[in-house]
Amino acid sequence: MWVATMRGVADLDDPAIVRDPLAAELLPFPYRTLVRAAERTPRATRVILRGAARVSQNVARHLAMRTRAIDDVVSSDALSGTKQLVLLGAGLDARAFRLDALKDSIVFELDHPDTQALKRRAIGHRTPRAKEVRWAPIDFSRETPERVLERAGHDRSQRTTFVWEGVTMYLASDAIDETLDAIARLAANGSSAAITYHDGTTSFEILPIAWMVRAVGEPFRTQLEPREMRARLARRGFVVESDEGTDDWARRYFHEDGRASGERLVVARRFR
Repeated sequence: MWVATMRGVADLDDPAIVRDPLAAELLPFPYRTLVRAAERTPRATRVILRGAARVSQNVARHLAMRTRAIDDVVSSDALSGTKQLVLLGAGLDARAFRLDALKDSIVFELDHPDTQALKRRAIGHRTPRAKEVRWAPIDFSRETPERVLERAGHDRSQRTTFVWEGVTMYLASDAIDETLDAIARLAANGSSAAITYHDGTTSFEILPIAWMVRAVGEPFRTQLEPREMRARLARRGFVVESDEGTDDWARRYFHEDGRASGERLVVARRFR
């Protein structure tokens, strides 16, 4: 919910590098109230966003930039002919409802049944921009993505983009390996995986987040050095195309210097 809130507020940044008009609609009270308050005072919101970015060397923009970086991967793959998108732990993101590039794609949303039910009620009868959305509720502690995707009609003979965003740092190392194994088995030749992970870097801005997630019972469990993440992917037939963080994205999207926040996005392609 906090991620969706930050995405909704980021829509008012200047420049706005990510657009998520559904963010507020999907959020329950009081999160929706925060986004609506920001929308009612756009000038003040932009000043606050700009000030936070300047003080933090763009770490405050991390979630917006992470979203945009993954959107770019998803859109590029779709425009080059990939017709399937799998969102592992989709949360309240609405890529299927906001990315025009997915007009010929089937989007498979995998998430906990309770989270997915909340999201579906909020979305209602809105028409997706994707060709089709297939809801695939899953309890990751009891079911495998392979079985759930098979039931949902995923075609493992066709290229797929797999997105695993904001999850690995909360898992034990062996749980990460199990999901990577599943992705590798499901990925046809030419498929890609966009996965975020935490490299262990700490900063003043990250510490409150680490304390907060620990307080609600979901502490950071696993940090991976970039070379270790590359090695895990290589063992499963993936070739890394990019491995970036906040500092890289700040230069790309805002033409400003940035500071590493600890979370990175690795994009790798599968070759059998």
